[in-house]
Order: sequence, then structure tokens, then C-alpha cells
Amino acid sequence: MAHPFSRLSRRAQRHALVILGVLTFALTTFLAVLGSPLQTPAAPSGIVSLELAGSAAAAREILDSWSPYQRDLARLGLWIDFLYLVSYPLFLALACARLADRVAGRAPRWARAGEVLAWALPLAGLLDAVENSALLRVLGSGASDAAAGLARACALPKFALVLAALAYLALGLGWMWRTRPGRR
Repeated sequence: MAHPFSRLSRRAQRHALVILGVLTFALTTFLAVLGSPLQTPAAPSGIVSLELAGSAAAAREILDSWSPYQRDLARLGLWIDFLYLVSYPLFLALACARLADRVAGRAPRWARAGEVLAWALPLAGLLDAVENSALLRVLGSGASDAAAGLARACALPKFALVLAALAYLALGLGWMWRTRPGRR
């Protein structure tokens, strides 16, 4: 199985990885700074707490802990997240694909896992878009079990895909470093 970036030259992949990496890092930093005022005792993880609330009661408790200004910050962060949900899945997918290419000759099963992740990671972006829409509904129309439940149902697999990609990259890069030529 080839990964979704196989038709791009290695040079194009490298350039795209750098551009997506810089954009993802910048947006991650910006969203973290923007979202830090959203941390309250009811929302210790800020917007992530709302993503995982899962019920109208839990979402309402979080919304009640936020001032109108904090709700506006949450809304702004969700709109900016629509750009982020394009950059981070593509960055992670391309990073997994590049690592899969690098290890293919020495660890074909590990390479296959990277290819599968490269195909699956865009789903994280789609899940994030649905989640954002549900959260915007919660912020705009009030908490409902349907919207809070949909946000959580999308957030959990999204986080699982992202964590799987990060684990794949960390373990793969660690293995490559440990087994590099000339290393004893």
C-alpha cells in the first residue's frame, strides 16, 4: 500500500512537511495562548473540557464558568481551529508517510503502520470540523445533549488518531536513532 503522498517527489514532500510543520506549530502556539483564559475549575483543560463534556449538564457547567469574554475567546478559537484542522492532520500524515518511507527496507510492518496512519489522519480533521460545528452550536444556542454528545463522539477518535500518530513518530524516530549506522 502506498501512502497518499506517494505521487509527490521527495523534495515536494520535504517542502510541504516544513511548511505544514511551521503552520501547525504557529497555530498550536496561538491557540494555546488564546485558549489559556478558558481554564477554570469547571474547565481545567479549557476548550478541551468542553469538547469532552458529552452532556448538556456538563457543557452548561463549563459555559456558566466562562464570562462573555471567555465565550467569545472560545468562539474565536473554534473558528481559527478550522484552519488548524487542515494543517495538523496533513502535517502528521505526511510525517508518518515520510517515516514509513525511511523504514520500509528495515521494518516493513512498521512502514505499513505509517502508511495506514497517513491515510487515516485526514479523518481527524473531518472529525474536528464536525466537533467544532457542534461546539459552536453549544456556544451559540446553549448546551444540548445532542451537540455535546456529538462533540465528544468526534473528539475521542480524533484524539486517538493524533495520539497514535505522535506515538508512531516518537517510537519510529527513536528506533531510527538507536539503530543508525555507526551507533554501538
